[in-house]
Amino acid sequence: MVKPSPAGKTSRKPELVVFIEQISGLISEDRYTDAGEAIAKFAKEHPTLLFFVDEALPARVSDHLLKKTNAHSAFTTYTLRHPNWATELTKSATDPEAFAGLVQSIEAGIREIAGTKKAA
Repeated sequence: MVKPSPAGKTSRKPELVVFIEQISGLISEDRYTDAGEAIAKFAKEHPTLLFFVDEALPARVSDHLLKKTNAHSAFTTYTLRHPNWATELTKSATDPEAFAGLVQSIEAGIREIAGTKKAA
């Protein structure tokens, strides 16, 4: 996306910012495997930038799951019971199936604590 700057010059978002926004979009659409595939591809192309994706990922996933489940207290309880969830998430990020499975597992854990069922 190109935005005009105050001086009339155009500026572009850095590639990393655009990529994190794309990953956030995939996560918000429950396309966890696609997100994992994109992260794996990005890691091969930009291994030195993967750290920044890994740092952003837990916040993107937690924001999505909180919005999706509306179970804030259950999420807090889940994180207290699974204090390494964010580390596990970033470790699985470049393995699409593992990433998707872990996000789904976290959601199921939150729903179990909250006593709610997944919407059809």
